[in-house]
Amino acid sequence: MRTFYPNEEFNNIIMPIVSNEEYQKTKNCVHHGMNRYDHMVRVAYYSYRITKFCHLNYVSATKGAILHDFFLDDYGEKKALTLVNHPGIALKNSMKYFDLNDLEQDIIASHMFPVGKTIPKYLESWIVNLVDDFSCFYERGYVFKENMSVVCSMVILLFLVFVKRW
Repeated sequence: MRTFYPNEEFNNIIMPIVSNEEYQKTKNCVHHGMNRYDHMVRVAYYSYRITKFCHLNYVSATKGAILHDFFLDDYGEKKALTLVNHPGIALKNSMKYFDLNDLEQDIIASHMFPVGKTIPKYLESWIVNLVDDFSCFYERGYVFKENMSVVCSMVILLFLVFVKRW
């Protein structure tokens, strides 16, 4: 199975999920101008790096991040509705195929805050939320297209400022 990042620990965390037959179908879903699978792997990798650096629960953060957009339907004209509702759909799909703890469920359910309805409860959830936002900008070519590590550094900086205020 193809992996995208040269990090054995990261690949071992995501492999049971990305090798799932239903999850593999996300490779056929267009998302931010690419496929949903690649987007989720990117968000998971940078969430892994940041949460590990910050000595947080990086395993659950990575699992939640790899599942945060696990839905297959393309809602076409109902795109605005999908934007708000897809975290619930992704959570339902994820729970159907995988055992998830409270942190992983919160990451999936709250990753669209403030657009979505659910406020993140955990620091790891906030990190995945920010990484997902920055990844969207990166994938659409709005900022830092040539260097995702700059985006990763910005997320760490924002996180550290957030923690200091927490």
